[in-house]
Amino acid sequence: MDTRVGARASAPRAVDLRRGRAPDIQIVDRATYDFLLSLDVTLADAELGYEEYDIGRAWIEHARAACERHAPGALEVLGRYLGDARPSSLRATLISLIGQCPEPADTRRFLKWLAEMPAADLVETLLDQDGLGPDWPALLRAALEEREAAPDSALGSASLRLLDLYPREARPTATRVLCGIEGVRAELIAALWGWYEAVFAAEEERLLPLLKREAEAMALRRADTPQDIFVEREMRGVQWQRPAGLRRIIFAPSYFCKPAVFYHFWRGVLTFCAPIESTSPGASGVHTDPAAPTTETLRFFEALGDDTRLRILRLLAGREMYLTELAERLGLTKATTKHHMVRLRAAGIVTLYDRERLTYYALRPDVARRAAQLLELLVGVGGDTRH
Repeated sequence: MDTRVGARASAPRAVDLRRGRAPDIQIVDRATYDFLLSLDVTLADAELGYEEYDIGRAWIEHARAACERHAPGALEVLGRYLGDARPSSLRATLISLIGQCPEPADTRRFLKWLAEMPAADLVETLLDQDGLGPDWPALLRAALEEREAAPDSALGSASLRLLDLYPREARPTATRVLCGIEGVRAELIAALWGWYEAVFAAEEERLLPLLKREAEAMALRRADTPQDIFVEREMRGVQWQRPAGLRRIIFAPSYFCKPAVFYHFWRGVLTFCAPIESTSPGASGVHTDPAAPTTETLRFFEALGDDTRLRILRLLAGREMYLTELAERLGLTKATTKHHMVRLRAAGIVTLYDRERLTYYALRPDVARRAAQLLELLVGVGGDTRH
């Protein structure tokens, strides 16, 4: 998604989600989303030294060890198709499939359904990657038709052109998916069951009350807010271009993705996972001490308490920038830069814009005014106004 280095000279146009027929809104409280996100965190975070997600190093290291004891090699298989630090890995996203799964779409039902879903749909899901270009869907259809007509033959021209879209190191894995999907399906599902049994099954009971409470709060906000304003607020600083054919938006609260958001568009449905605010069943979200800073205030000023993030604000004060460009200017890896951008976006300091599978960042125009408001609110509550 973040492949361009250049940047526009002017601020991006705000996304208009009201254009055309309004999509249906669905709010769900399924742990199945966190099942996949817990795995995504575990596979991706080692590159940053376990710093990108609030779940933390101790949980991730314990989960990796538990999975390796219970299902040796499962993480290697999952990383191969769902993405880890290896250049040979794909970066597939299974999370949009949850919305396609028959009810009840809990984790166990979802894993059983993966074994039943059409093979062509699974191929599409695993091979769908960022940056493949506009020709990818047509090439995929042609390649699948070639394989169906002559499954035992050498790769045809459409298949070869399709595979050329992938990085050289990842082509063997993509070829394996295209030419041997049933073998890939079997090893992937076995590895997912290994992760569920070793790690996630023990988390579900704890998570369900948190997810349920967050979904209920979101539903109350939905009832009291016009749809376009509700969608903009719930996207937590992400401005996303509405594609043709958007029919439904699924909002799924998540414990494991905090402080990041996760979103994916597939077959007319946008799945959007945002972090829950509370992290324990007893958390009420009400501040009993009137002098205590709000969660918003803490998040805002904690995000500013880092010299790298302050440098990012100076860069974005001039113009919007892509992640690659920011990383080059900062002399950091893209992964480390993304970690800082997640914190700034979660604090409401920057906006992430998604246009045609490219993402770039802009400083929110009201950030200075918002800082002053939060500071004034903090100092004014319970403060002594006498001089």
